[in-house]
Amino acid sequence: MTDAVESGVPYPSDVAGPIDEWSRVVYTALHTWPIARDGEWTRWEPGYLLLTIKRVDGREIEPIALYTADEELTVSFGYWETHNPAPYELWNAEADIIAEHAKLLVAQWLNGEIRTAVVTDRKGDWCRTTTIEQGELTPQLEAAARWLRDFHPEKVEVRTPVKGDWKIYPVDPNWLKLPVLSLDRLQG
Repeated sequence: MTDAVESGVPYPSDVAGPIDEWSRVVYTALHTWPIARDGEWTRWEPGYLLLTIKRVDGREIEPIALYTADEELTVSFGYWETHNPAPYELWNAEADIIAEHAKLLVAQWLNGEIRTAVVTDRKGDWCRTTTIEQGELTPQLEAAARWLRDFHPEKVEVRTPVKGDWKIYPVDPNWLKLPVLSLDRLQG
């Protein structure tokens, strides 16, 4: 006998139970959002919601997930996630403010303002994922690799919403070295 696999049920629907207040506020803020129009809402026990977006404007994208749990909104795309995104690090922002900021993050991902850098080691094991912005790529890849130098990164995969646009870059061993400060600069 196999264990039952937990799954969400369509929301709203006759089979969906109630949702918690946090999830209700997030749903109210997001359900009319044009990007969510083609998304799929599901309810999960004990009353959380998951919005999965796989298509935007008729084109297929790598899935974006927004889910509520324990009075948090988690935004996930490109093998990166953040919890309760809020402007100016307002950690105690209300659910509707957090939902609005989540919309901005997703919009930045979809329009290319941010991409993700998935860093892996020699065996292909994941080290970490960070976001990168528009602009010169090499310094941002170097910063990501240096940040994770104790994990011995070997590759950085730059991801966008369209998988066909992903690119892999080898980590230059020089990126992992800490800058050396000369005494002349210190005495300056």
